[in-house]
Amino acid sequence: MSSSALGKVTSLVKLVAAIAAGGLVLAAMLFPAFGGAGQAAKSTADIVNKVDPEFTAEAPQLVTTVLAADGSPLVNYYNYYRLPIPLDQMGEWMPKAIVAVEDKRFYEHKGVDTQGMFRAAVQNAVTGGVSQGASTITQQLVKNTLLYQAESQAERDAATEQSLGRKLREAKIALQLEKDFSKEQILEKYLNLMNMGNGAYGVRAASLTYFGVEPVNLTIDQAALLAGLVQNPTKFNPTHSPDAAKERRDIVLKLMADQGQISEEQYQQAVATPITLSGTGKPSRSCADAPNYGGFFCDYVWQYLTQNLQIPEATLKNGGLTIQTTLMPSYQVAATDAIVGASSSFKQNASIFGFGDNRIATMPMLDVDSGNVLALGVNKRYGNDPNDPAQTNNNFAVLPASDGNGSTNKLFPATVALSQGTGWKFELTAKAPYTSQIMKRQGVNYAVSNASNGYPDRMPLDTALYMSSNTYFVALEDYIGEMKPIADMAYNMGLWAPGDTGARDTIAAEDRAAFTLGPDGVSPLRLATAYNTIANRGTKCEPTPVQSVTGPDGQPAINPATNQPWFTPGSNCTANVVSQGVADTLNQILLKDVMPGNSGQTGARAYINGYQIAGKTGTAQDNRSYTFVGWTPDILAAVYAFSPTSNDTMPAPGGASGEGFGGGYPAQMWKLAMQNILPQIGSSPFPPANQQVAAGNTSVLSVDCVGQSPSNCQALLEQAGHSGQDSGTPVDSTLPAGTVAVQNPPAGSSVSPGSTITYSLSSGKAPAGQPCQPGQDPASTGCIAQNAAGSVCATGQDPATGCLPPAPAGQPCVSGQDPATGCVAAASPSPSPSPSPAPAPSSDPNAGGDGNGGGNGNGVGSGNGNGNGNGNGGND
Repeated sequence: MSSSALGKVTSLVKLVAAIAAGGLVLAAMLFPAFGGAGQAAKSTADIVNKVDPEFTAEAPQLVTTVLAADGSPLVNYYNYYRLPIPLDQMGEWMPKAIVAVEDKRFYEHKGVDTQGMFRAAVQNAVTGGVSQGASTITQQLVKNTLLYQAESQAERDAATEQSLGRKLREAKIALQLEKDFSKEQILEKYLNLMNMGNGAYGVRAASLTYFGVEPVNLTIDQAALLAGLVQNPTKFNPTHSPDAAKERRDIVLKLMADQGQISEEQYQQAVATPITLSGTGKPSRSCADAPNYGGFFCDYVWQYLTQNLQIPEATLKNGGLTIQTTLMPSYQVAATDAIVGASSSFKQNASIFGFGDNRIATMPMLDVDSGNVLALGVNKRYGNDPNDPAQTNNNFAVLPASDGNGSTNKLFPATVALSQGTGWKFELTAKAPYTSQIMKRQGVNYAVSNASNGYPDRMPLDTALYMSSNTYFVALEDYIGEMKPIADMAYNMGLWAPGDTGARDTIAAEDRAAFTLGPDGVSPLRLATAYNTIANRGTKCEPTPVQSVTGPDGQPAINPATNQPWFTPGSNCTANVVSQGVADTLNQILLKDVMPGNSGQTGARAYINGYQIAGKTGTAQDNRSYTFVGWTPDILAAVYAFSPTSNDTMPAPGGASGEGFGGGYPAQMWKLAMQNILPQIGSSPFPPANQQVAAGNTSVLSVDCVGQSPSNCQALLEQAGHSGQDSGTPVDSTLPAGTVAVQNPPAGSSVSPGSTITYSLSSGKAPAGQPCQPGQDPASTGCIAQNAAGSVCATGQDPATGCLPPAPAGQPCVSGQDPATGCVAAASPSPSPSPSPAPAPSSDPNAGGDGNGGGNGNGVGSGNGNGNGNGNGGND
């Protein structure tokens, strides 16, 4: 030994004696030369004293577990796979094995093993480096806790640097820990903390990873293998280096035998046992691995936790939380299977809405009472492989769709109208094509028609809603007078997330009447939320995928910034967003869209025998997307299908070449899913319609403005408690120019108090063929002058003007008819002394007598027959 090394050893004897006496700080000050490399700028005393006074040995990073509603695992969040358990759940052999190999004097020292430290210090002094450890289990606990608690690279480097200063820092804290905790507590913390390879930290995680058993069930040889991993988890990993792992395991077994922890027989049996791995590996952290098609729900949960609840990512990955979600795995499977299986149920190509189809179909499901998200059905698998068309990580059930939701937006003006007291039998005349007066005021000609020609020109609100009349609802917007209350209602009911006011404000500011027909894409989940407000009798519940968020202690996890729980169940609901009476009435109206016996309904395909089901269909412009929202009093699901990559029309049940509507594939998907789900829930009836809401605060409109000046019309309406509004679009009429020609709604209609009555002024130009009014010039207006009674009608003249239609040549004139019409005057009868025989019955429909007038009964026959418009003629 050199004189220099001998001097260092002599100094070490004094150093170790100081450490043994607990004088670590004094020792560091007396022997600064033992500071490690790179410490010349600061004394070892500084290193020792630079210790967080709030140091704790708690496990710094734990696993957060995310569970489905039934308790089955969904996903895990963690940086370190660590599952802490009490020492008494670690079994007999694991604590003995770790003490044998890492710190055989653990139960004898007070945190620092002076014998081992002296031996290592001498060796390090002789070699001129820091090559030997001598760290006790307590010191290792300190070192690794500092490492896992490090928040910067500098802190991580300080926790692992090879220096005497680091050793002294660890020793100082270790001595204090031995005063604060029992040996059993220290050993428990250590065994829950240490890296044991394959991403497993702590004995429980390692036991499950390698052997698939709880630590209490570890055999001697299994415990020895895990204990041997601590020194070098990579080198001795049995997965990759089975020979090295066995050699290390057998060393641990020999130490256990030498120290009397196991008998010779147990030792021999253990070393003869081959290593057999049967573990599950560490749990998945990827939503792509979520079971039961749960990947999209898993993704939504993460977004909800980090964005809605604003739980920091570090808390989720390190905090050891337990998150109980609302996912019902069986519902998720039912929703997904229904989407991808709908085409087969129609005996169509199975690829339609299959996993590989470019078209997207989604089905978010909500619990009506709570707003809990029960499932997020999508015809895709969650993943990010760009070469697999069946995979996507776009959460289409949550994100806004690329095309509109169609007529499902009609719910919002209907809700506004009923809230204003129209009643559900409120009638409007809206002949197709109907031009929006709201848009006309802005100089935009927005005219709409219906899906087919079978819609009446005049309809009540309830029928118009379940039959989905486009013209009625654009006319209803005109009746309401502006788009702001409709946009506000949609926002309040949940069509857009709280704070997302952009669409609402734009619709209101621009008076965008097209909104009611749903031209713009919305989130399927938000569409479900808005409808759920009606299903839930006017209470809006923001959708939530979470039931509880608890900490490692099983209590609600607390936000340290507010000292309040991160999540409070039930805080997502707001009552009376829509009055209960209005919601109940709307539910009853929309039952007619699905339940049997309602002519003109659009959602009949969704009906399931034995259940009350309400629904509403929607189809966007050019059939590029379609929707169906259906619900019972207990559960609601919104099917929304579209193509994010093209403007192709959606398929129809009759074949891929047809145009699809919401009552086709979407209603069928809903039914297929609910056939499996509703039996699990049961059947519930909807409350009856509110009689006051259904009747409305309406009265018969007695004001008839037709023929009045605008000022007189306004005055008459104001006297009746209403207001008048010029449509801004003159109409051709026989009435003088500038007078009211058309009123909507007309006199005799049911209207609410304070209604806005729209009127259109006459252009002064009569429609072709209309008779002139007194003083009206035929040349300038296009009307036809009225001829004197009994004169022949001019070409195109309506007999209603008083003229006579031309008679067929050669036909006898009827009483008072001018032969100028072409009829033949009857000859004067010759006197005869004897009665003439009775004439034979005439086949002339215009002739007198008792005959039935021909054609449609518009004969002109006199006498006792059925002529003059009342005939029962044939040709029907």
